[in-house]
Amino acid sequence: MKRVPSPVKVLLFTVLIFIISTVHAGVFKWIRVGNYQTKVVDSGDQGESSGEGTFAYYYIHNFTYSMVDHAGFQIGVRDWTDENNKTWDVKISGAGHGSADELHNTIPVEDDEGVTVRRYYRYQPPSILVDGLPTNEPFPQTGDEVNPEVIPGTADIMVESWINTSMGLTIHQRTLAWSQKNHDDYIIFDWTFTNTGNTDADPEIELPDQTLYDMYFMRANNFRSGASRNWNSAYGERPGDSIRISYAYPQRSRGADYDDVGRPNRSTGEMDRYHYIGEATLHADASSTDPTDDPSQPQMTGAQTAELLWAKNEATITSEEDHKLLYETMQLGLEPFDGTPYMTGTYPGTHHTLRLDEQGLKYVRDVDWWTWRACSYSTAGPWTLDFGDSVRIVWATVIGSLSPEKAWEVGSAWANGTAAWTGPSKLPPPYTDYPELAPTANDEAKDNWVFTGKDSLFQNAWNAQWAVQHNYNVPIPPPAPSVEITSLPDRIKVEWGNESEVASDFAGYRVYRAIGHAGPIVDEGRLIGVWEPVFECGEGTANPLSHLYEDEDAERGQAYYYYVAAFDNGTDNNAGIKGVPESLESGQFMNRTTRAAHLTRPPKTLADARVVPNPYHVNARDMQFVGEPDKIMFMNLPPTCTIRIYTESGDLVRSIVHDDGSGDEPWGNLPEEHSATQEGQIISSGIYIALIETPDGGNKILKFVVVR
Repeated sequence: MKRVPSPVKVLLFTVLIFIISTVHAGVFKWIRVGNYQTKVVDSGDQGESSGEGTFAYYYIHNFTYSMVDHAGFQIGVRDWTDENNKTWDVKISGAGHGSADELHNTIPVEDDEGVTVRRYYRYQPPSILVDGLPTNEPFPQTGDEVNPEVIPGTADIMVESWINTSMGLTIHQRTLAWSQKNHDDYIIFDWTFTNTGNTDADPEIELPDQTLYDMYFMRANNFRSGASRNWNSAYGERPGDSIRISYAYPQRSRGADYDDVGRPNRSTGEMDRYHYIGEATLHADASSTDPTDDPSQPQMTGAQTAELLWAKNEATITSEEDHKLLYETMQLGLEPFDGTPYMTGTYPGTHHTLRLDEQGLKYVRDVDWWTWRACSYSTAGPWTLDFGDSVRIVWATVIGSLSPEKAWEVGSAWANGTAAWTGPSKLPPPYTDYPELAPTANDEAKDNWVFTGKDSLFQNAWNAQWAVQHNYNVPIPPPAPSVEITSLPDRIKVEWGNESEVASDFAGYRVYRAIGHAGPIVDEGRLIGVWEPVFECGEGTANPLSHLYEDEDAERGQAYYYYVAAFDNGTDNNAGIKGVPESLESGQFMNRTTRAAHLTRPPKTLADARVVPNPYHVNARDMQFVGEPDKIMFMNLPPTCTIRIYTESGDLVRSIVHDDGSGDEPWGNLPEEHSATQEGQIISSGIYIALIETPDGGNKILKFVVVR
């Protein structure tokens, strides 16, 4: 019989989650070195109670959209006896994707200094200064240090914590990431589980000599890849498969009157949901005495509603019957729960329900258990752990996607009716049964490009697997240098340090620049912020080694961003995923500026002052500043003055103090301040008056027009 949660139960438990979430400290550290960035909580919690949607930020969205709504883990054992000698048929511990309890269930362990989570760097993080202001994260913070000796292999960063659980199983959590170009699209979670018998925060052992029988470890992932939910699928359930991964990808929305895969703008073609995201199992010990990888893990996989409350919530707020149901699912998969048939040809003894996108559905919401979102569930196990025994499990969150530049190219062509695709089809299973999902050749071409994200996802998952199989000894580039950007009247000066030159095969530097935004985004119907190399020096280049680049091509009023990559010649690098040594360069997110530098001009007199653009027209893109569509500049100013802006009727809109000694002043330094009143409201169409006054009593009135 299918057992589907009722809407009333869903509502009641949702309310309860918010109450229980107060029992959560949520101490965490960020990992921000590659294309994929995340936070790591000391208790391992990735659920709603620790901050929904804060665990998978990717560069294609400029780190503003989380690709994991929430995730969680549950651990189950059987025949467990507590310290009062009560025996439980099933014992559950964990931080579900809905709630966590750090006081009683998954308890972070403080070290001798009272720290529950530590972050280790291989190299000193570079400093980043723009016009004297730091833009890098302060370092060190509590629990931070440079200590490559404790980091496995060559990872750029590791976040580490210890977690005691209510069943007496202690988790050693290590999270690893790289900035290297072949390894910056995934983050690895390396967890070791030890039967310590410690069920709380203090060092006293409550359960000495207890065996943990048939332990299972479940992961639940509420992925976000599409505009309106997404397909969940998997790979690796059968012998001979190259990787093991559960993943999600965009679907066409039910009810959409056009092919919205990738969520393209119908006029411009801009797409903003065209990525794949997944979780790959990279290693699972065969047993507590055999640390070799068991390729038949996970034991079960499947997709179901995210509102399986007995799997979503931590065990102290669910019943013993729920615990048994969860443990049964860990053992046997979802078929006994919802009737979805098992796949055939899988590893013997495993339980994998038919992949959601292979069930003959046209839209994911057509499945009869749909409530809100689908979750991917997977379980590894069982292991039996005597007191002191350990097992290790390693997985990675992995992302794959078109580049923003390619997505813009494809989307623009689609909007113009000229999208093209050659080669074998990349369309996923629902398109076989429902070809009307892509009704035209133009739609089919766009969708094929979007679905190449699967190739990228699988390649990145394979790269993560390669890293594990090579004990994390990924070839690495030189460390990134510290950078200092200075805005000057006739150029923007880019300077950098020599930290990179400690690398034995160091070769030189490349300077990259983006205009209008610190990363590719679509703004006002055009792609801006594309990073391009503007200078290189050192071995193999036309310029001798230097630590200075002066950007004399910068234009007045435009916003400029920079990063400096150090590169090597590859002679001392081990063979990487391509099987041969290659030259590598440090990653852009190590020292990328996020504050704009602007070309300034020397001050002039009141007589020279002017407003640009004038008139300002919201649709006149060619007269606006790239990436700053609301920006209005006051130019040729005296070195010190006050600018007061009034409506035509004499109401004060904003006062601006200009005192940096240059001849330029924007109406607001931050994008949200551009063309805004003192209270933060964007001004409307009309005639405006700027009164410019100098300390010596001089003044000038400028009129300008705004059309919105």
